[in-house]
Amino acid sequence: MEASKEIVSAAHDIFKKIAQSYHDKDLDGMMKLYVQDPDLVAIGAGRDEWVKGPEELKDGLKRDMSQAEKIKVDFEDITVSSSGNVAWVSARMAMDVLVEDKDITMFGRLSLVLIEQEDKWLITHLHFSVPDEQEEGKSYPV
Repeated sequence: MEASKEIVSAAHDIFKKIAQSYHDKDLDGMMKLYVQDPDLVAIGAGRDEWVKGPEELKDGLKRDMSQAEKIKVDFEDITVSSSGNVAWVSARMAMDVLVEDKDITMFGRLSLVLIEQEDKWLITHLHFSVPDEQEEGKSYPV
């Protein structure tokens, strides 16, 4: 379902704020992008990166920010759809980090579910995945 220009703009603004908050290691700024609800779910690429609720999210984001010396995030191919006060958003994401004096780039896919609360769009669900290394055209990494 096609999203309005206002919702598309709000979603793009959230992506900009995610990138800026990671770059600045601004935990409070990042937390302001999420609903403060125990049903919040954020799933990262690591096996243990499945958090529920704001406190677990805050701990996970602290870990992300503390384990990298630098973080740079870029998004492309952003899609935005919506119905009522819910929007679902996806993008390709590149995360460049400096960890233990090594430059690492993680190419992944990010999907968000946003909800409008009090005239503000907030993340209520996040899923970041890193594609497996199967050959193009193959469904499984054989």
